[in-house]
Amino acid sequence: MERTQIYFPKTQIKKLKELAYKKKTTVSELVRDAIDVQYAPQIKAAPRKKEETLVQLAERIRKMGFKGPRDLAANLDDYLYGGKK
Repeated sequence: MERTQIYFPKTQIKKLKELAYKKKTTVSELVRDAIDVQYAPQIKAAPRKKEETLVQLAERIRKMGFKGPRDLAANLDDYLYGGKK
């Protein structure tokens, strides 16, 4: 989720808080639900790209000619954190 800030009149906040309390949920959840009900039919979802697996990514990188160090597995911490500590 992404955090955002919305300004409401005090009367709306009061009503939302009361409803959230009655439904045992949060104001944020009420707002998300209201947006889904009101605007979801109008919003067309972008087509999802097919996700690439790690093995497919590694194969694509290999085909590009990149060769990593042969001792990567044995010395991973050295490569990630810059040497032994």
